[in-house]
Amino acid sequence: MGVETGKIKVLLVDDSKVALIMYKDGLSDHLYDKKFAHNGNEALLFYKSWQPDLIVLDIQMPEMTGYTVLKQIREMEKTTGRRTAIVMATAMGDKSDIVDCAKVGIQGYIVKPFKQEEVATRLENYYIAFQKGSVKT
Repeated sequence: MGVETGKIKVLLVDDSKVALIMYKDGLSDHLYDKKFAHNGNEALLFYKSWQPDLIVLDIQMPEMTGYTVLKQIREMEKTTGRRTAIVMATAMGDKSDIVDCAKVGIQGYIVKPFKQEEVATRLENYYIAFQKGSVKT
């Protein structure tokens, strides 16, 4: 949790402006300190410089997929000792994509389209489970 703000630092990564707006409006400013990235390269830069507590990562993005970003973050964590909760977001109906992500280590997933009012509850539950040391997928 962000020491300076007492809020959960969440990085929201999606190439869809509509999805980013839904996250922005659906996540409380009182609980979350939010940053937004539009692609995987931006996500990695924010990860390194801002060190979020929670990342919501779209799987299908141009330039670099969310799966690639996930793998790179998990590799970096091996050397830094940091652990970050990562929730994958996907519009894909193919469960094998989520299974592949789960093998690398995710705390949960959100299927798009999602209801704005439900996303906050899901993310809070995933983050609380992560903090307690249990993994949800």
